[in-house]
Amino acid sequence: MTCTKYRGQLCHTQYFLRKVVVMTSGGKLRVDLEALALSAAHVTGQGEDLASAHLSSDNQIVTAQSGWVGSSALAMGAKSAKWLEDSRRLVTSVGDHALDLNNDGLKFSGMERDAAQKLQALRPTSGPAGSA
Repeated sequence: MTCTKYRGQLCHTQYFLRKVVVMTSGGKLRVDLEALALSAAHVTGQGEDLASAHLSSDNQIVTAQSGWVGSSALAMGAKSAKWLEDSRRLVTSVGDHALDLNNDGLKFSGMERDAAQKLQALRPTSGPAGSA
């Protein structure tokens, strides 16, 4: 779940001691951008570790299949195909989640920058230097 996909609802994600909280109140969003960036980096790292571990396991499964024969080989082949697909799906899901967190951070940073520019435009400008 990404907060941008569920705008208008309460979204709460917690990784270790850091929180990312997005609450709607009168159409305004409040986001801890630092915590969001740390969460995105953390999930990305976990995804990379997961991909590496699954790749190693997938290779071991494929290597082990060569020792099976007959109906056992067919059963092992069918089971390993499911495991490999489940592995691919899980790694892809974690990668998509990390990408969503990164994209949310970029979008929220852009929103903050745009809001700051709008506030800056409202700031009264002073006249020529030295005028009263």
